[in-house]
Amino acid sequence: MRNFFLLSITMFFLFACSPDKEARYFETRGLVLSTKELSEVDWPALAAANGINTIGTHVTPQEVAAFLETSSGRHFLSECKRHGITVEHQLHAMSDLLPRELFREDSTMFRMDGSGRRTPEGNCCVHSEKALEIIASNVTRYAKILRPDNHRYYFWMDDNAPSCACPLCRDFSPSEQALILENRMLAAIRKVDRKAKLAHLAYSLTMEPPRKVRPDNGIFLEFAPINRSWDEPLCKRDAVSPLQDSTTNGDNLSWLEANLEVFSAADAVVLEYWLDASMFSRWQRPSVELPWRVEICRRDLETYAGYGLRNITSFAVYMDAEYFERFTSVRPVTEYGRLLNSFKLYTGLNDPWDNLGDKTRISVFNDGCGLHISFDVLDTTLVVCHDPGERSIDHGDRVEVFFSCDSGMNLYYGFEIDPDGKVMDYKNSFYRQFDYDWTGELTAHGAITQNGYQVEAHFNLDYLRQLGVVQEDGSVLAGLFRADAIGPDDINWYSLIDPHTPEPDFHVPGSLFRLY
Repeated sequence: MRNFFLLSITMFFLFACSPDKEARYFETRGLVLSTKELSEVDWPALAAANGINTIGTHVTPQEVAAFLETSSGRHFLSECKRHGITVEHQLHAMSDLLPRELFREDSTMFRMDGSGRRTPEGNCCVHSEKALEIIASNVTRYAKILRPDNHRYYFWMDDNAPSCACPLCRDFSPSEQALILENRMLAAIRKVDRKAKLAHLAYSLTMEPPRKVRPDNGIFLEFAPINRSWDEPLCKRDAVSPLQDSTTNGDNLSWLEANLEVFSAADAVVLEYWLDASMFSRWQRPSVELPWRVEICRRDLETYAGYGLRNITSFAVYMDAEYFERFTSVRPVTEYGRLLNSFKLYTGLNDPWDNLGDKTRISVFNDGCGLHISFDVLDTTLVVCHDPGERSIDHGDRVEVFFSCDSGMNLYYGFEIDPDGKVMDYKNSFYRQFDYDWTGELTAHGAITQNGYQVEAHFNLDYLRQLGVVQEDGSVLAGLFRADAIGPDDINWYSLIDPHTPEPDFHVPGSLFRLY
């Protein structure tokens, strides 16, 4: 039964989803799985078939090291190599790096609790030089055994365990104590891997950024917002966490922003929970079926990209053989992979006629069913025409999307959307043969923001195929534009692609580009 299951999902996805080879916005497109999932399900094949390029093992160094010595572990590594999957190891490590039995030998190596007593329960005293020496020695040993393909190491503090409250440690926050350890561990790891980088995990008790301790070169941020809402996207700041009632999505975004003042966004990794069946099961088996929300994942990816984050991974713990026997759909993995692989981000449009600056951010997804195009526009001179007729859009701020059936614009379709989400649509042909009686099909939303406005448009792929704008090779020729109204008859024009016209004009073949 199990072998049939593995073969079935592998063959299905090898035919159902074949990502192209072009460069993708998200560099790391990952999953984090425990040894149980990796020993029971052919995750390398499933990941590769869906454009997922990184698998992180979990949970502890000792457990993962033992797994990799088994036949299942060796098979996992060989299959990852065969499929071109990067292997890394994301580990709650401190109890392995400082063995708990050493408490009887020297309790001062271990953390002090709030009542002033030393305890072996989780973490250590980061001001114990003896503890740091033992941790450095053991992390070097594990770095040799668990060497990641990408030189990125993850040796975290013990899961949700308090930090030390001794007189020397108490003035340092949990994240600062973690960073003291991380700096020391990185120096040790680099004795065996000179290219090593080490994660600073912002998670649970360490969400606040370190201030008194600075990260050494090679420490990168890993942001894991476990205390967030999964019923709403992160961008909905007032949404409240189901795990901590007082924590909002806005709190998590504020922590992310603060951490990015300390750590580089270019190296940062997001560790999310979209696919984490274990968390949604409250870490109790049997697992519940994952409440996968593709729209929330899509919106979150837009948010993370807006901060310049390009490395994304998600826990997928409890998605083992038993899980897939009970809940046979692997749609969440498929859609997760499609979102990560199809995402495109464009920042700043062109105004070659007046040489004006622009910071519009446009994100695009192809989720296999439709194209989602989102515009985030900075605009300090907002003009919105509230007349009911769609042609009133001509006199105000708006974004524009063109889809063309051919490179010469012999037949193309235009959709202009204002900050209220009102749409003016038309059929057209080169040159400017407008048919305003034509009505298209799309879902559009608009919202005025503090600094401008946002527009979202969704186009069903089957509908676009009916229009003839999806080519035989699956490509789509498109144009993306913005009209910035200073007044009803004073408009500045912006295009993603410079159409090389002497006067502002989007309705020329030079304004098109291959969106997909």
